[in-house]
Formats: sequence, structure tokens, C-alpha cells
Amino acid sequence: MTTKLGVLVLARPENGGTYQYTLSMLQALRHTSGFDVTLYGDPTDPELVKAGFPVMPFSESRQRQLIALAANRLGVKLTDPFAAEDVLLAPIYSLSLLHTKKPFAYTLHDLQEKHYPGNFSIWQRVWRHQIHARLLRRARRVICESNYVRTDIVRYFGVDEGRIAVIAAPPQGQFQLEMDAQQLEAARKRMGLPARFLFYPAQFWPHKNHMRLVEAFRGVVDEIPDVNLVLTGKKRDEYQAVMDAIAKLDLTEKVHHLGYVEQQDLQATYQLATALVMPSLFESVSIPIYEAFQVGTPVIASNVVAIPEQVGDAGLVFDPTDVVSIRDTILKMLRDPEAAKRLGRNGRARMLAMTAERYGRQLQELLQSLQSVW
Repeated sequence: MTTKLGVLVLARPENGGTYQYTLSMLQALRHTSGFDVTLYGDPTDPELVKAGFPVMPFSESRQRQLIALAANRLGVKLTDPFAAEDVLLAPIYSLSLLHTKKPFAYTLHDLQEKHYPGNFSIWQRVWRHQIHARLLRRARRVICESNYVRTDIVRYFGVDEGRIAVIAAPPQGQFQLEMDAQQLEAARKRMGLPARFLFYPAQFWPHKNHMRLVEAFRGVVDEIPDVNLVLTGKKRDEYQAVMDAIAKLDLTEKVHHLGYVEQQDLQATYQLATALVMPSLFESVSIPIYEAFQVGTPVIASNVVAIPEQVGDAGLVFDPTDVVSIRDTILKMLRDPEAAKRLGRNGRARMLAMTAERYGRQLQELLQSLQSVW
């Protein structure tokens, strides 16, 4: 018997990680059986069309979300937009789920606002708490990508651990075919990449911790003058403050900002990098770490939140609040190329185990559990 599965795909490309997560989930659903899948999202999104499932037009404006939340608080039932489905799966939250009778699972990516409230306005903190508190009451299962986030869900919302599924999504398979030397050299010239560099692909948000990285990098250059730092990310948020710090530390010639990078050039940058450095103060899961693993680039990362769980034996970790710790760990990697190669091999091995097929089997088990009596 076929089960009708509705998948709410509300993330957009500008949502970054949650959009890539959504695409990974859709890729994995191709490796499930017994489900008649319908996507609820934007039928003009080429990536959704490429997934190969029918797409029902669906969007959720902030106004629609507010109405759904207010109605739920007042005990008013709205029309169920998913009445045709048997079960529902949401890669990110949807407040329309508050008004369906269908069993559903949704992914709660992180509770960063509980750890770094200063990064959020009061309105944002209240909003995030309300949506998760209400959705968690209704969700038959909740998905997260690390044990750290599972602990947070239990701690802040009292959810029974048996209802939480820890399932890490593999990144898209775009880096699985390694680029040859000729392609890499062409990319190096095209982007003006230096011979030896650390790579940090991240938006200039406060928790991405660029300022401490730049300060630590000053100490790295003092010890190893030929190393460079390559950054990506849009020119917004703390971008100008970071550029000012780079100039103040006399690093303008050593730090290169690429801005937005196309997929092929991004892969080349990972492969050409001496190491990926990830000094973020908060990540439930870091996609760049997985992308570095895919091409065997060694990883140097923060020892906070879920990052050590993700890195395992495939990288070195440091205290992201301590400039000296960041500096010394980078120097340790740069001074031991054989250890760096070993860590790169370990990263590739970790990624070989994280396949779309394996993820599909995990989702299959989760979706089947939605149909059991709660």
C-alpha cells in the first residue's frame, strides 16, 4: 500500500544552509519506497523540479504565519492545506502544520537564540520560542542533526527523547568528482588565489567569529609569512568591520575576499586550500566542514556546540573565544603536513559513510514511524 507523503519545501536559495539541507532531503527521498511524494513549494524553483516529484504551489508569508499562530493560540481551526496527504515532512518549520490533522515530522535545526540571545531581537526570541513550543506539541517526531541539538530540545521544551530523531543529512554530491590539476590551476588563476591559504566560507554574521580569526591570523603570518586567508560571503552585516580590522592589522595583502563564488569555483577553492578553518561560535551542523571532507581538505574548527561531534577524528579543534588557541592550532596544522594529510583522509572516509542511500533508509524508518499509533 502506498502512503501519500507531503513534503513542505519552504526554504529558498537565499536561506543558505536550510535550502541545501532541503535539497539533500529530497535527494534521499528518491531512495525510499512505498511513498507517493508531493512537494509543497515553489513550482518555478528549478531545483525542486529537478527532484522529480510533483510540486503543489505553496508559500507561507509572515502574515500567513501570524494568522496561523494566532488562530492556534485562540483555539480556532483553519483549513488544512494538506488534507490530501497521509503523512507530512517539513525540512524547516511551517506554521500551517498547526492546522493539520495529519501526523508530521519537522526539522528543528538549532536553538541558537538560547545560547546567544544577543544575536537576536526580543521579537525574534519570542517568535522562535512560540513556533517551536507549539509545533513540538503537535509533531509526532522532530528531527535534528546532532546530539547537542537533541539535548537542547529536551532541555528547553521538555520533549521526550524518544520523539527526537538525530539524522545528519549528507551534503549534495557536487564535490564527489575531484577536479584535475589543469582545472584547479585554471581556477586559481581565474580567482587570483595564492599558493598557500586557509579558507573560511561564511557570511559576516557575528557568531561566525571573523574578528577573532583575523586577529589570530595576524599571529600566524608573523610565524609563517607565506600563508594567506581566503574569505567568501556577501558584503553585509559585519563585513566592513572585518575589513577595517584587516587593514588595521596590516593584513590587506594577505586576506582575500572572493564574495559570492559559483559552485565549480567553490569546489576548486576547497581543493586548493591548505585547510578549512571554521571558527564559528555556533553551528548545529557546518556544511563547509562536510564539503571540505568530501575533497580531503583538512579541517581546523571550533570545539563548541555540535562541531566536535561532526569533526570527530578528521580535524583539529580550538577554543573559538581564545585568539591564542586559534592561532596555535592553525600553526600546528601548517607545521605538520603529514598529519594534515591524515586528517584529510579521515574526513573523506567519514563522508563515504554518509550517502544519500543511507540517509534515505533513515528517513524511511522515520516516516514509517509517523504512521504508528502515538
